[in-house]
Amino acid sequence: MNLSLSSEQLLSWQHLMPTLELADIPEQSISFFDLQPRANSAIQQFLQNSHRSLLVLKADDQAEYAPLLADYIQSLLPQNSQVKGVNYFIEQADSFSFARISVEPAQSKEDNFAAIKQVGTALYFDENQLFGSLLVHPISKDIQLNAGLVHQLNGGVLILSVAGLLARFDIWCRLKHILTTQTFDWYSMHPFKPLPCHIPSYPLELKVVLLGSREELAAFSELETELFGLGDYSELESYFSLEEPAQKVKWVQYVRTLAKQYDFPSISDKGVERLYQLYVRESEDRAVINISPLMLKNLLSKAVLVCTGTELSAVDFEKIFQITAMQHSFLRDRTYDDILHEQVFIPTEGEAIGQINGLSVIEYQGTPTSFGEPSRLSCIVQFGEGEITDVDRKSELAGNIHSKGMIIAQNCLANILELPSQLPFSASLVFEQSYAEIDGDSASLAAFCALTSALADLPVSQSVAITGAIDQFGLVHSVGGVNEKIEGFFAICERRGLTGEQGVIIPASVIHQLSLSIEVITAVRNRRFFIWAVEDVYQTSKILFQRDLMEEDKSYNGDNEPISRLIARRIEQRTDHLSRGFWGLLFGRK
Repeated sequence: MNLSLSSEQLLSWQHLMPTLELADIPEQSISFFDLQPRANSAIQQFLQNSHRSLLVLKADDQAEYAPLLADYIQSLLPQNSQVKGVNYFIEQADSFSFARISVEPAQSKEDNFAAIKQVGTALYFDENQLFGSLLVHPISKDIQLNAGLVHQLNGGVLILSVAGLLARFDIWCRLKHILTTQTFDWYSMHPFKPLPCHIPSYPLELKVVLLGSREELAAFSELETELFGLGDYSELESYFSLEEPAQKVKWVQYVRTLAKQYDFPSISDKGVERLYQLYVRESEDRAVINISPLMLKNLLSKAVLVCTGTELSAVDFEKIFQITAMQHSFLRDRTYDDILHEQVFIPTEGEAIGQINGLSVIEYQGTPTSFGEPSRLSCIVQFGEGEITDVDRKSELAGNIHSKGMIIAQNCLANILELPSQLPFSASLVFEQSYAEIDGDSASLAAFCALTSALADLPVSQSVAITGAIDQFGLVHSVGGVNEKIEGFFAICERRGLTGEQGVIIPASVIHQLSLSIEVITAVRNRRFFIWAVEDVYQTSKILFQRDLMEEDKSYNGDNEPISRLIARRIEQRTDHLSRGFWGLLFGRK
């Protein structure tokens, strides 16, 4: 079968790699918080509002963002020479009197409970670290008061992690009291022992910023139902939008600012573009890119190790990509070896009825990488009462989303072809040689094509793999991991030898996700490998079967009859056989 290589859905090699298309970018220092417009606005408003004392920030990596946030808040706070806090005077007990503690406003920062800084951070903490401690000598009974972070930051901002408060929720209860009353009170740490003497309370102005992941904030808000009423909310975003050219310029300036900040070599224009392409692989979106300072620093530090010139180039970043891929490739290569040695049967040449190559992404726990793997989906049609069996679901090897995708594929075909509700056949769909749990609806387009092939008795080219989710009306929707999926099938084809007929069918909606390896782009450019982007099952059928799915306003002959006509003819034949009875069915079957 010769696939349509002149189809409008065929992608050129230029579609496969994103470009920034920028030139003459002005040199300007851009910080991480210059790329955080939402959080930036919330933080500034929070610091200016004297009636709000709590800000909740969603942050995926508190250890990375907390120091940056502390420096940013420090830059926004005015320099204040006013001394805040108090000074505690302790008259120790003797044989004739009890200990007495008095308090007066602090006169200098050397006083024992005077504020000594404006911004502080604690991601791991206990009660003594935050609220100070009261120590009593075991023999002399002398009393000692030690200041905690809340005292040192009187009038300032304290940054805490939600994870620490989840581990010790009683700390939050006391902190909440301080925030709502703006007063610090002393309590005994022992539930059955009172304070050795009365310790005066004192006014304590404090603003607190809580950092937590979405999961941590969800758990914390269940314990503290008033959380988002007590505090303002915003997010420290790990990703930055590149929809507009000005945003692209800003990101490039940010990358070069960070490189300069850490004394890395300058980055060439081509180097920045290759870096952008690698980031698109991580985000799976050309218009959204990761801005984690730690991730960028790690990439730049690795690129420096292979850099041979005075600046970081595209070649340097490509070397790092290849080296990292090699270092992470053990499980991937073992998986591909099973296919190449035919321990797992994945044909990449020839034709078969009711069999198609699907694409999936494999993730192993305990590893930081994922990779694409082709899988064979097969369909068998028999006489029956219209039941279509999803073998993987029935054997409890597939999840609910996978099952949903299979049912949608069946209903979509029945709806488009206007098949009777009670079909005179049954079918079974299964991922062959699948021994682990699978889930997701990205195989629903492949299931549709396999079912169509089996019903119409039309062969499917085994040199093509397919991925995509469909709805009941035949539209093809986006899937994830498309770069890994394409590269996984390409790797198998390349190691067996490219024939010039192999390729992949993907949803048109994932073109903005594409940032493929140099090897795939080179093969597409040399017309040794092909990628089609489809919008619906009609386009898919024309590419895969070289036929129209439904009858159109044109003439047909025996070689190009529409698929709907072939399926209708087979159903009619099967219905006739059934009407003849068992022996007519047995001996009249083709």
